[in-house]
Amino acid sequence: MISTPYRLFAKENGPAGNYRIPSILTTVKGTVLACADARYFTCQDNPNRIDKIIRRSFDNGKTWTESVVIVKEEGTEMNRSSAAIDPCLVQDAQSGRIFLFYSHTPAGVGILNSRRGTGFDEKGRLFVLKDKKKYALGKDGVLYENDRPSVYKVGKDASVYENGVRVGNIKTGEGGFTEYRTSYMYVCTSDDDGETWSEPVCISEQVKKPYMYFIGCGPGVGIQLKHGKYKGRLVVPIYFTPAFWPLMECTACIYSDDGGKTWQLGGAAGENRKRLGLFKVGHRFIVDGERTSESQIIELPDGSLKVFVRNHSGRRKVAVAVSKDGGQSWHDFRYTDVPQCICQISAINVQDGDKEATLLLNASHPNKRENGVIRLSYDYGETFPYSLTIKKGEFVYSSMCQATDGTICVLYEGSTQHETVDLVTLTLDDIKNNNK
Repeated sequence: MISTPYRLFAKENGPAGNYRIPSILTTVKGTVLACADARYFTCQDNPNRIDKIIRRSFDNGKTWTESVVIVKEEGTEMNRSSAAIDPCLVQDAQSGRIFLFYSHTPAGVGILNSRRGTGFDEKGRLFVLKDKKKYALGKDGVLYENDRPSVYKVGKDASVYENGVRVGNIKTGEGGFTEYRTSYMYVCTSDDDGETWSEPVCISEQVKKPYMYFIGCGPGVGIQLKHGKYKGRLVVPIYFTPAFWPLMECTACIYSDDGGKTWQLGGAAGENRKRLGLFKVGHRFIVDGERTSESQIIELPDGSLKVFVRNHSGRRKVAVAVSKDGGQSWHDFRYTDVPQCICQISAINVQDGDKEATLLLNASHPNKRENGVIRLSYDYGETFPYSLTIKKGEFVYSSMCQATDGTICVLYEGSTQHETVDLVTLTLDDIKNNNK
């Protein structure tokens, strides 16, 4: 039986009034980690003040620790605050290290006005703008103008100091200083099962190309491959915009073969799948109905990958594609029979006795963010003989994990007001028995 919904993230137990974008993961030690956006001024995406908040459970989702902010952004007004949006958790089973990916934007920047480029110069220094001047932020914290040190220095909280006197902040735009106005891929890590977290590190130089505007991850979870040639590879779903007017979006992934020390950009899902007159539609040129964005990835028994994709096709169906090379390229882009209303999808592999199964969860309505339906497959998402409605009515983003006792933990947004992120638990038998 599905448990009574529990408000895991809400204003009663957290610092903000709105919560969105769930990510939930069972660690190799059996701890269940739950993460979400804490959104301070409204429920909307960036521009907004958005922090990352986390809770942990040591008993398969029955009880939880208090909320802890693990990524803190800056600002006290909506349009003058930075954001850490859309979490995606993944763990390296060998080292035990847990990674939390998200997209960072400076104040006033969102997907529709994120500028083209990585935001870094050829020496790996972050561009900082003030008035019409462009500076480069050195590893020593000094702002350099034409490779000459200026009187400005940036502190750990992104505040700018002139001869020791605080004069601005590059995240909030205070004092006229601002990071280059694009989006950045960030990651922070935990080596103690999610209790403490490192300072966030920007990996845009590794995974963002100069032609890209916005870059975002997941949201949800990444995976580590267990089979085949690329066993041990960490794979994290992302999407990016090669243009913002008209808005184009494209699903891809990033991956690491060295335990998360370095990351590479993988291929684009749905690449070159059709022509528009003389133009081949690919990840650099995307017509509106062919836009793909948020996704989740599972592994097939031979080590191949299968991605489930949010898309803008008039078919209003979940799309899929397959990769035979660990996410470096994708093929067999097609549409399933699962309804979708242009909204995020959650997909994971789980263990059902001695069999592996796939769970797919989304707002299963062709036009509205309603009717959260979880589906169970024994052929990795080709067919779904079993299904169960998690919540009737409004249902938006979600994330799932399987706890060590086999329980399925479902973290979801149950309202378009986005004031809470709720948790329910169930079993695979609950899904199968619903169809008897």
